[in-house]
Amino acid sequence: MSRRWWVPKFLIEVGVEDLPAEEAELIAQSFRENFLSRLREARVPHGKAHLFWTLRRFALLVEDLAERQDDAVEEIRGPAVAAALDPQGNLTPAALGFLRRYGASPKDLIRKKVGEKEYLFLRLERPGRPTAEILGEIVPEAIRAIPCSKSMRWDESGGFLRPIRWAVALLDGEVVPLEIAGVRAGRVTFGHRFLSGPVVLSRPEEYVQRLKEAHVYADPLERAELLRAEIRRLEEQYGARAALSEALWTLILGQTEWPKPVVGRIPKEFLELPEPVVVAALREEGKFVPYTRGGKIAEIFLGFAEGEGNPEIIRRGYERVVGIRLRDALGFFAQDRKRTLESRVPELREIVYEARLGTVWDRVERIRFLCRHLARELCLPADRLDRAALLCKADLLTVMVREFPELEGVMGGIYARLDGEPEEVAKAIEEHVRPAGKADPLPETPLGLALSLAEKLDGVIGPLRVGEMPTGSRDPYGVRRRGNAVVRIILEKGLRLDLFGLIEEAAKRYPGTAPAEVVKEFLWERLRSALEERGIPHDVAEAVLAQKRGDFLGVWERAQALAGLLGRRELADLALAFGRVRNITRGQEIEGFRPELFQEEAERELWQAFLSAKSRVEEALSRHQPSAALEALLSLKRPIDRYFDEVLVMCEDEGIRRNRLGFLTELSRLFLQVADLSRLVVPG
Repeated sequence: MSRRWWVPKFLIEVGVEDLPAEEAELIAQSFRENFLSRLREARVPHGKAHLFWTLRRFALLVEDLAERQDDAVEEIRGPAVAAALDPQGNLTPAALGFLRRYGASPKDLIRKKVGEKEYLFLRLERPGRPTAEILGEIVPEAIRAIPCSKSMRWDESGGFLRPIRWAVALLDGEVVPLEIAGVRAGRVTFGHRFLSGPVVLSRPEEYVQRLKEAHVYADPLERAELLRAEIRRLEEQYGARAALSEALWTLILGQTEWPKPVVGRIPKEFLELPEPVVVAALREEGKFVPYTRGGKIAEIFLGFAEGEGNPEIIRRGYERVVGIRLRDALGFFAQDRKRTLESRVPELREIVYEARLGTVWDRVERIRFLCRHLARELCLPADRLDRAALLCKADLLTVMVREFPELEGVMGGIYARLDGEPEEVAKAIEEHVRPAGKADPLPETPLGLALSLAEKLDGVIGPLRVGEMPTGSRDPYGVRRRGNAVVRIILEKGLRLDLFGLIEEAAKRYPGTAPAEVVKEFLWERLRSALEERGIPHDVAEAVLAQKRGDFLGVWERAQALAGLLGRRELADLALAFGRVRNITRGQEIEGFRPELFQEEAERELWQAFLSAKSRVEEALSRHQPSAALEALLSLKRPIDRYFDEVLVMCEDEGIRRNRLGFLTELSRLFLQVADLSRLVVPG
């Protein structure tokens, strides 16, 4: 066993020119993952790792970092024993050459069997190196491995998003000799750009406090709590609600090291603008939190200044910026209101959606086709849904959406109401782009759900038909995001429809050569991911996904029902019994059988049990009650066991053998209507 020496803490800080606020946290987290994974690979034990970051730095404070890496024992395979030893047991030239290559002696050799052959192995002990040496290698590697949207090259070895200006590396108070992008690490960090200067650190554990004294909140959790407290304070003071999106929060958290709250006021003339317009205009600046009250924009906003400037001057500056943005928005709104949404629809023929997929008008026509099918399947008013589909992309031609693309759909809904469209049509237009991401809420209305589903399906079918399959690093058309949204809408809103049938019909209207099966397979994999993300065990997911079916909601219900039975001994026993059925019929499925040819009592018993279970399973599934279907299948466990104990399926008589295989094939199909239980992992 290797010996370990322990030291309290290790600090590594990398100081950079200002990072983009929206990327600062991702860069810091990536560095943490890269660094810790390399520590593990290098066999360096450690304790907790605390991450700190601002727009000008990212740092890790690692507790209990070992002074040396663990010793390692390496086994190297050499020649086979038959070639390494002569008949007298002496080493042959092949074995001696193997020893010379690694500078080893015969006492280091051991014999081990690999498969049917026995080989000589060298067993070499490699003592651990000092951690300080290893850090000098892995810190630069961890930085080079950070994915960046754009990189500036620092030397022949790679680049980084921004120039690196300083580095701190302290191992229990001693500077670790390492170099990053030509910058030698030391013990000097830097405080706030305008309010402080260099800060000399004696030990890693004083990092956060010393920087706070230098006007930097390096701990993002502390910084976040300060920001949230101020946001909540204004909510309570003004009886309003902060309109704070995840994207805006990321910007606010990432753009200041020493945030100071500044409350500004919105002129009365702008308060009649629709709430989403004001929110978008303020968010555009990336530093202002708007507030709403009673569905309308409130008269205040909150900004966060960097440092200790004159608050009155800062407030006036913020209000001037906000006023300019809202005055522009007021002009955009007035200009858009000169025309109705419907009058803009013909112009969609002039906007290219994608060269191979036609114009936005072509896309609208495909969405309308999908909506007609969804209206039938979901029992929705077809005329209202078609009207919403016709108008849903018209706001792309408005000035407001050109200026604020995130308002697509939202402005369409607002303008539709002002044009006198029915509320359910306007609401569907407003909701049709949701969800835009995992955290985005789903549409709330039936028409909004159907229109959103049609829009997402069009965004999946079209690109896939023309060969734009997303990869791990490339998904320019957002196919994966839209596919996830399709599955999420169906599962979370309980939509029961034949998705595969709809895809088969719709695919005929798209250019491209990829078959509809490609689209179905892609969405099936999205469903697989969705099941596991929702806590369905992997083997249960595999069981319910064994047979492709277009009713995704039914698959989800089967998965929940099956997962609810895990742990019951009867289910494990049934899985083993069905495994015998699958094993004997796999590759030999035979159509048809004649019960009158059954010879054994066990055959006739299983046949009667099958008839009873089949009736119960089919009735349960017709009522969408997979739990009841599973209970019906459980009744088959004992007769299946008896069948295999007493009946020789693969008998010599071909007619009897084929009849038995035909029956077992039919039995297998009954199970597969619910799940392939043979895929369950049965505990020993």
